[in-house]
Amino acid sequence: MPQDPSQYGGQPQYPQQTPYPQSGPMPQYPQQPGYNPYAAPQVPAHEMHGPRRPATVETAFWISVVVPLVVTVLTVVSFVLVQGFTEDMINATARDSGIQDGQMMSDIASATRAAMMVVYIIVTVFYLVLTGLWILFGFKLRAGRGWARVTLTVFAALWVLNALTGLINGGMTAGTMPEGVEVPGSMLALSYAANGIGLVAMAAFIVLVFLKPSNHYFQAAAYRR
Repeated sequence: MPQDPSQYGGQPQYPQQTPYPQSGPMPQYPQQPGYNPYAAPQVPAHEMHGPRRPATVETAFWISVVVPLVVTVLTVVSFVLVQGFTEDMINATARDSGIQDGQMMSDIASATRAAMMVVYIIVTVFYLVLTGLWILFGFKLRAGRGWARVTLTVFAALWVLNALTGLINGGMTAGTMPEGVEVPGSMLALSYAANGIGLVAMAAFIVLVFLKPSNHYFQAAAYRR
């Protein structure tokens, strides 16, 4: 049997390794598929997805989504409250006009209710359509579309004028009711709240979309397209 040299004080024998050549080409290592050493460096992910959205545009976007929804709800609730004091208005108007016939008053009341319902439906649909447009254009605004900024700015300016008119007419209407008829305080509160929110929010929206960070964002977005 072959003896282990270490048992007799000898050194164990290992197989000799072949040394690397002192000169000549360096060893080649496999490269990853598709690797090109002459390719341009990769573009950062945030640059591939467009310019960074500033806080001014983000805030304006949320105004365009949330405020129309809130004002629409307040307006619809206000019209529901209007139905409650319609009877008082009809009776006061008939009294001031000298109408004593009960049947005629009933016919007038029915016609008034029908007209109020038609107005209620038309106004509700109108507000829902406007709210849908605000939200749709708001997403385009957020994406950097300049035409959406212009369109919503026009909408906001008209809203500011309408809100100012509503705030002024609200107090005037409360003082011009027939004798014995008072506008419900809840309806006045909702009207003032809707117009006040609209006025402040739309004024802020116009300012936000034309601040310097917003201008740079829309310019960069237009340049990339």
